[in-house]
Amino acid sequence: MTEKADARAASSTSRSRAEIAAETIAQLAREAGAGARLGSREDLRALCGVSVGTLHEALRLLQSTGEIFVRTGPGGGVFAGESSALSDLVRSIHGQVFGAPLYPQTARVLGALRPLIFADAVASLDEASAALLEERVSALEAVRGGDVREFVSASLEVFATIVSIPPPGILRTVAASILRAQMDTLRGLSGGIDPDLRREADEHAAAVSRMTRAVIDGDLDAALLHADGPGFMRLFEVIADRAGADSAEARR
Repeated sequence: MTEKADARAASSTSRSRAEIAAETIAQLAREAGAGARLGSREDLRALCGVSVGTLHEALRLLQSTGEIFVRTGPGGGVFAGESSALSDLVRSIHGQVFGAPLYPQTARVLGALRPLIFADAVASLDEASAALLEERVSALEAVRGGDVREFVSASLEVFATIVSIPPPGILRTVAASILRAQMDTLRGLSGGIDPDLRREADEHAAAVSRMTRAVIDGDLDAALLHADGPGFMRLFEVIADRAGADSAEARR
């Protein structure tokens, strides 16, 4: 095996162990409930049977999706993620593991469900929900020039908030499982929004803003039009293409 192949195999093994540890800790967090202390870093390292470096990577992955948070100092440790629209939906789908990239599949399903989701949101919208949606859009704008994982997570948070406006029901459960699949793919994203993604990120943020405004205004047709437009989905298509290329490269 060449030196390059050795390095690639070692990297793949490291990622696999970190992902397995991350799923073990994520399951623990789901069972414990939002805000519960899961233990110290050393407790979790021993539970997962991994090295300090692998545990650090697993915690980094879980923090990026909001499934856990780490607190230092007296009384510190690793805690289950606090409650938010997105994290609550993710925790409601127990133990399911999704492969990546799944953007093409999730895009098709969400496209089919979107009219129902938006119609229910418009019908149930109140002042508090409208204010929360505006906050989510502002949060998306705030990370527009930063980390790609944070940007995609903020976008999913907007959609999760729309899903969460109506009372609980089967539609929310189905949407939660799809968002869980999307959340799993966040673990594979890293780095800043580079120049090749800048246009797609800007167009996506603008489409999300217009879509959200239409939901708040009760204009269902306009909301669907903005969500179905190329500016909305192109970012995810580019990310999926990159993930596919990286996966093909790793198999060589």
